[in-house]
Amino acid sequence: MMRVKEMREMSLAEIDEKIKQLYADYAKMKSQVRSGGAPENSGRMQNARKTIARLETVKLQKQREKPAEEPKKEAKAGKAPVTKAETPKKAAKKAK
Repeated sequence: MMRVKEMREMSLAEIDEKIKQLYADYAKMKSQVRSGGAPENSGRMQNARKTIARLETVKLQKQREKPAEEPKKEAKAGKAPVTKAETPKKAAKKAK
């Protein structure tokens, strides 16, 4: 079991690798149960699922942080930025 603090310190590549490893372990345990055998430790399956979910969450959070760090692109000269109020349908209603 990994702690969330440890997960946050990992890079995206390390997180991807750990997720692949956990999916492989989980698939082995699941196939063992489906074939009629008793799992070595049934709590380990639940722990693997929860750890995968936590890793996916941390990965998503890290991915969302990256675009915020990049500078925003400036609007092209001569064109005003389109706002929500200026969508084509609303603009047509305004013109009438």
